[in-house]
Amino acid sequence: MKYTIVRADDHWFRQNINCQYACPVNTPAMNYIERIVVGNFDSSLLLNTMANLFPHILGRVCTHPCETACRRGVIDSPISICSLKRSAADFSVNKFPQKKVVVRKTGKRIAIIGSGPCGLAAAHDLAVKGHDAIIYEALSVAGGMLQVGIPPYRLPRAIIEDSINWIKGFGVEILLNTPVDAPEKFDELLNSFDAVYIATGAHKSSRMDIPGEELGGVMHGVSFMKDTNLGIIKSVPKKIVVIGGGFTAIDCARSSLRLGASEVSIVYRRSREEMPAGEIEVRMAEEEGITMLYLTSPVKLTGQNGIATHMECVKNKLGEPDAPGRRRPETIEGSNFTMSVDMVIPAIGQAPDITFLSDRFGIKVNKWGMPLIDGETGMTSRRGAFAGGDCVTGPRNVIEVIADGRKAASAIHTYLTNREKEGFQFHYKSQNPSKRVSNYEVVPRQHQESLPLDDRGCFDAESELGLSRENALKEANRCLLCHFNIFIDEKCVLCGGCIDVCPYNCISMVSRENVSMQNSRHDEDDISEDWDAAMIIDEEKCIRCGLCVKRCPVGAITMKRFAYSEG
Repeated sequence: MKYTIVRADDHWFRQNINCQYACPVNTPAMNYIERIVVGNFDSSLLLNTMANLFPHILGRVCTHPCETACRRGVIDSPISICSLKRSAADFSVNKFPQKKVVVRKTGKRIAIIGSGPCGLAAAHDLAVKGHDAIIYEALSVAGGMLQVGIPPYRLPRAIIEDSINWIKGFGVEILLNTPVDAPEKFDELLNSFDAVYIATGAHKSSRMDIPGEELGGVMHGVSFMKDTNLGIIKSVPKKIVVIGGGFTAIDCARSSLRLGASEVSIVYRRSREEMPAGEIEVRMAEEEGITMLYLTSPVKLTGQNGIATHMECVKNKLGEPDAPGRRRPETIEGSNFTMSVDMVIPAIGQAPDITFLSDRFGIKVNKWGMPLIDGETGMTSRRGAFAGGDCVTGPRNVIEVIADGRKAASAIHTYLTNREKEGFQFHYKSQNPSKRVSNYEVVPRQHQESLPLDDRGCFDAESELGLSRENALKEANRCLLCHFNIFIDEKCVLCGGCIDVCPYNCISMVSRENVSMQNSRHDEDDISEDWDAAMIIDEEKCIRCGLCVKRCPVGAITMKRFAYSEG
């Protein structure tokens, strides 16, 4: 077998801390999990808050790309990083970090349109940098889709309110019931502020474009969840059909049960494997008795007296993958069937509604009316006007739009002050092998507690209860500590002792002719001809147990801790 050596620079180490690299805001999951291992939940919360701002919220609703990337998943199951984020918040003595921020005011004023997670993140960072951030919110409550898109049984309202009040504590002003919904209002902001950030989200439902969609009894998912969360809808009919497979569809279905429906079905055109909604949400929906009709598409709605009473559907099969990689549904001829309905809730997508933009502002938009922005700065084609979040890309998840907001705040700060953004800062420190609990590599993934089914009827009763303190400690101890790295230096005598003690056969000795340097040109950077053999470490299999460090008779093997931060 041939081996190629990769020259490991700072960025190689950064990319090989899979969980942190996968996080849109580079949350140092391995570091905050370390703090939980020793029971320091307050320090864990601080590290979380510094990176993602809203651990209390994200610990409940994050789509956790870090877990998809987690190397522990190769062994058995990924670390429950999202649940541990919530544990940091649940078991902290202080609800929010007590660190004081000293701000030197710049005199610059920034208007932010929208108080969703993207706008709140931008406002926080701008306020910390000394600018005056004023948020314009059309609704009577702040929080955007956190408040009107996600139901309280998934995200309690007190959690959102606490986080918003924490942001306001930095001097951020939020103007409720103040929509920017006309060109004249937007023009006033452009003329009154040093910069404007558009973070309006995607609050407009996508249409199915099938016959009968205009009938009474049809209410699109975004509007349904908004009116439900604001208390406008207090009950629903008995037989509900929801169309779609994302988080909004699941939320509409589960909310309908809590509002009095006796029969709720979800119609989704692909299979469960392709469903965008989270595994936990789908499982809980099934537990609650929601019927899933996979590989099914609506064809038309019919009714009486202007009210929908029936929906015709057709069965699908999966064909070739589409552009994003999901297999395309294909209609099965002759498979049509009809369902009786009292209410239909299409939840197949969302789009921004930015009616205040007009040609006169010099802001270019794409064919869907979304602002075109510079990928690095978030600035539109008009200087001083920035945009980000769902209004630019369409609906995404909370952590991604928080990343947009923080990135935009940095770019706006640079625009206003001419101070260039600092790059990554890298840190290496010698590390003794950690004292791990015995058999940590075989401990199974710990699961959150859930509210009993009989108690889930209340719309405000949180259904996921988080990890117990004991299980949080167990789960934290499963982490493989990917930021610890093993180094073998020139003192190595090729005794093979490290190979003997490695529990996962990560270390091997290979002959000189089987090793080459990546992109080598046979110059001074190539492998030394004095080597008869080389020691190879498989980083993917290594569990950082440190047994090789302890076994080496000449001290050639060391462990170093790597960390980085973004300036």
